[in-house]
Amino acid sequence: MAYTAQEQQTASLADLSFEAFGVMTARRGAEQVPLGPPRHRAVLGLLLIRLGQVVPADQLVDELWGDSLPRRPQATLQTYLSHLRRVLTGRHGPIAPLRYQAPGYVLTVEPGTFDLSRFESLVSQGQRHVADSRLQDARDVFDKALRLWRADPFLDLAAYTPLAEEAARLSLLRTTAVAAHADTLLALGEAGDAVALLRREVSLQPTDERLVGSLMTGLYRLGRQAEALQLYDRTRAYLSEELGVAPARELQRVHLALLRHELDDQTPAPAAVEVRVRPGTVAEREAEGPAPADGPAAVPEAGQRDTAPAAWSAFPCRDDALDALRSSITGALRGSGHTTAVVGEAGVGKTELVARATDQAQPPHPQAEVIRVNCRGSEGMPAGWVWQQVLRRLEILYGVSFDDLRKQCAERHPMTTLSVPPSDQMDFLAQDVLCEAILQCADDSPLLLVLEDVHRADRLTLDVLGLFSSRTQGRPVSVVITVREPGLGAGPDTDGPLVDLLADSRTKVVHLDNLTEDYVRAAVTAQAGPGVDASVVRALYERSAGNPYLLDQLLADAGGARRLRDPRAADVVRAGIPTGVRSMLRRRFAELPPRVLHLLQCCAVLGGEAALASLTAMLDDGGAGHDVLEEVLGTGLMRSDPDDPHRLVFRYGLIRDVLLAELRCQERAALHARAVGVLGARHGGSPEVSEQMAEHAWQAVLALPAEDVLPHLRRAGEQAIGDGDYRRAQTWFEHAHTLLCASPRDGDAATEQTLDLRATLLYTVSITRGYGDRQVEAEAGRIRKLSAATAGRTTEEGAMLLQQFAAELVTGRHAEGARHVEQLRALAERSGAPEIRFYERIARGLIQLPSETADALTSLTEAERMAEKLTPEQRDGMIRRSQHDPRFLATNHRVLTLWLLGATDEARALCEELLVATGRDGTPVDHASAYYFHSLIAALGEDPHGAAASSGRGLDIARAHGLSHWTAMLQVCRSWALQQTGEAAALDSLESAVAELRERRLLIRLPLHLGLLAHAQHSSGAVEDARRTLRSSAAEVRSRGEFAYVSRTLPFTRLCPLTSVS
Repeated sequence: MAYTAQEQQTASLADLSFEAFGVMTARRGAEQVPLGPPRHRAVLGLLLIRLGQVVPADQLVDELWGDSLPRRPQATLQTYLSHLRRVLTGRHGPIAPLRYQAPGYVLTVEPGTFDLSRFESLVSQGQRHVADSRLQDARDVFDKALRLWRADPFLDLAAYTPLAEEAARLSLLRTTAVAAHADTLLALGEAGDAVALLRREVSLQPTDERLVGSLMTGLYRLGRQAEALQLYDRTRAYLSEELGVAPARELQRVHLALLRHELDDQTPAPAAVEVRVRPGTVAEREAEGPAPADGPAAVPEAGQRDTAPAAWSAFPCRDDALDALRSSITGALRGSGHTTAVVGEAGVGKTELVARATDQAQPPHPQAEVIRVNCRGSEGMPAGWVWQQVLRRLEILYGVSFDDLRKQCAERHPMTTLSVPPSDQMDFLAQDVLCEAILQCADDSPLLLVLEDVHRADRLTLDVLGLFSSRTQGRPVSVVITVREPGLGAGPDTDGPLVDLLADSRTKVVHLDNLTEDYVRAAVTAQAGPGVDASVVRALYERSAGNPYLLDQLLADAGGARRLRDPRAADVVRAGIPTGVRSMLRRRFAELPPRVLHLLQCCAVLGGEAALASLTAMLDDGGAGHDVLEEVLGTGLMRSDPDDPHRLVFRYGLIRDVLLAELRCQERAALHARAVGVLGARHGGSPEVSEQMAEHAWQAVLALPAEDVLPHLRRAGEQAIGDGDYRRAQTWFEHAHTLLCASPRDGDAATEQTLDLRATLLYTVSITRGYGDRQVEAEAGRIRKLSAATAGRTTEEGAMLLQQFAAELVTGRHAEGARHVEQLRALAERSGAPEIRFYERIARGLIQLPSETADALTSLTEAERMAEKLTPEQRDGMIRRSQHDPRFLATNHRVLTLWLLGATDEARALCEELLVATGRDGTPVDHASAYYFHSLIAALGEDPHGAAASSGRGLDIARAHGLSHWTAMLQVCRSWALQQTGEAAALDSLESAVAELRERRLLIRLPLHLGLLAHAQHSSGAVEDARRTLRSSAAEVRSRGEFAYVSRTLPFTRLCPLTSVS
């Protein structure tokens, strides 16, 4: 019986297996294969994690040695691979699982022979069983997968970054599989097994809240409720102390269900396992079955979809280029005889275009012979070796011998001699004989000669190519060459024979550009399916600029197509530097002269766009602007800005990222310090560059004293506050505070500076997170202690008192708030400061509002008048602290007070005036709060359309400026309005919004928010839920005496008789 080569290889290698859990091992049957020292095992590991994929030799060199290269890395690597090929092949003779395939090496064995592959495949299979509700099968498969995990992967090879990253990825996959296995056991009623599985995992990973929640559920179902509650308390304390966060909402729900004894009857369907699989990994191929004999097939990620998505390709947008190349080749083979050059940057798709144009399934000429040679040589290759390869291929295809020609050439100038200049290697006569010999073969049968990477060819090869191209006219010969333009990789010499060939009128040029953003979107959709967020596509396009190679690398680095749906996918794409790209650019930079590399480093430090004047000023030698421009543009790594020829931009953002990453910390800091000086000299203190200078100053902390850096950070924070970008302001003030703490100084001035900065940071964080935030309140207490010894800060003392009062008011501690009102009164009487008097009056009005509403109206009206009398300087100082204009702050609360007193028309009119005024003169905080009160009044007046419109606009403002506490309150009004207008999911959204208010400790006006929830529940038919909510609201009212919130004019208080609530 005859067997195919594929069948022979499968049969002969069936007893070969690989193990990476623990120490990297290979076995043949029960016998261990002697792999050799760690680097030999590392090479095998690097090939195994890309099983069936060609791994470029340069990439293996970089991953094995990094910057500590041996004298001849390629030769050393070849030695390792030869050893591995020999021990893995063993007695199987010529059948080798490890082989060379340009431009690197590929390992081809069955995925099932690799234990990591089996683990991923089993987890994926378990996921499919869960999706099909085959829980018993899922339990067995998950158990089998977890039994494979004897130890962490690649324990002996953790020093090699790709293997360490793979081990970390698989560790996360194991945790996910454990959680899914536990949920499966719980769903099958096997709580004892689930608890046994989870107890050790939770002890090792106390912050994994999904594992904790499952363990709590299992303990409860075993009758150990007290132990489950203790576990929750320990977890909550650990999260608070170690991470400064509260348990997530899902774990809180488990806790609440446990308290309500609602976990008995729950049999939750296990959540789907999130299998993060490297693109093209063995798990994917195993799920799809064996790859065809001619190479691995692209398949979807495990568990992603039932049918494979269409493999994306750059070629939907290459139709014109493909038609032009095919037409040129066909014309040449039919007798016109000429050279066609496919030109483009590295990674743009030149090789694939040529491969498609010369595909044997659709040959350009039925009788044409095809010869392909890559001109990328290696150390020790003789000049002109490309033509020796061509001759050998001609001898095979045409059945001729060129021994006489070789002898003739060797007699004149041996092609293997490197001791004479390349131009003298072979005289014109020898070149002429060689060209004619090739053309005579073409006369017998048309010849298609494909020479790839011609920009890497030696001078002799290019000389012969130039002569040969000039002789092809009228002969059935098509020469196709691929040439790289300078950019990611080096291009051809600017004055060599290749440039002359490209400029020749007989050479037809097909130019390839990068993909447009629309085609990048199509590529992403082809891989991940529809629905990937536009920000992810935009990030991929910005980082790759449409280069297909970079796009592939970024997709792989992000974790594959499935990960593109992750909410953080855009951030991952923007932050990552793929290993292959970094290796390629590192080699590219090594080829550059030191001065040019320094120029590029200066550009990278200056930013994605570098002004030529700034770049020139950063150079120590003060080089002329024109010379600088020529040197930088000559690399092809940067280009002139089309809108400003005196500004340089990187062709790809990744180039800048790698340049910065390759700089040592001290070198990078010194360049940033230089940039601070240059920008300061050019722009002074201009607000337009304040953030840019702050960024350079922050990056230069290793090279500049703290007192030189701090003013830039403060100025950028203040500028961000002025722009309404509070999150950015918080970042700058946090940087300043970190630097100040790292550089402590003594003296009153230093104490004042520290206190002032901490207070500024506190006010900024209060704006974004709200006064009730626990960390904000704790920091306020620390600042009060610091300021106790500081005299002469009356206004600041009043502001801090108001800050503490606001924290107590929003968290429902009215008694403590009332004490601070009295402290404000005493301070106002003692100082007479207009700001303090306003603080006292507004605080008094707010504390009175829910219980003594008429008195509150008097206090708030007085506060509004006081605000009008403040000088612009006084008002600006107050706005800087809270971002509330005192006039609008008083008016907002007066609107609600009027409504509660029954003056509804006056309240509506004042509310409309307030929206106009804050839109014209207010801060984003003023505007968002005005929309909140407008939407609240509309809701209390049972106007869902008005509430929906105003809360929607308010949410846009709050989200745009990072005002999370205003977002939470506006969401209540928005959800109520949408529920009233018939949106099905709005009630769930409203319940979540009210729950979030409690989590944030935003208890101010809580009875009103609960009332809106009860009103929505009742109108949707959930009467029992409405009754419970109204009882909760009544309890809040009684506990704090907020009886203004149960006025019979409010829509939800009218429900009390219907729901038996008094």
